[in-house]
Amino acid sequence: MIEPVDKTTFETVAADTALTVVDFWADWCGPCKMQEPVLEALDDAYDGQIKFASLDVDQHQEIAEKFEIMSIPALVIFKNGKPAEKVVGFHPQAALKKYLDQKLAEVTAD
Repeated sequence: MIEPVDKTTFETVAADTALTVVDFWADWCGPCKMQEPVLEALDDAYDGQIKFASLDVDQHQEIAEKFEIMSIPALVIFKNGKPAEKVVGFHPQAALKKYLDQKLAEVTAD
């Protein structure tokens, strides 16, 4: 299961592993609801190699503003605890897996 984060747990979770994906979403967002099962499947597929977390932008606007989240769904990719990239919009599982495989290879090569 993808770990929900809030302002007290966000920094710890983002820095928890070499590669962390934080899903910025809202309950009213249709594409966010489509993205959720894709991320759940990827969380299972990566089995701890990549950490997945989710943050409700309506409940935690200050964090969304800090990372300049203007559109959702948005994924912020953290490498070694630092924000490295942002991916905006819905992405099918195969495309997102290909992208994350590349990011995981970059982290292991560093």
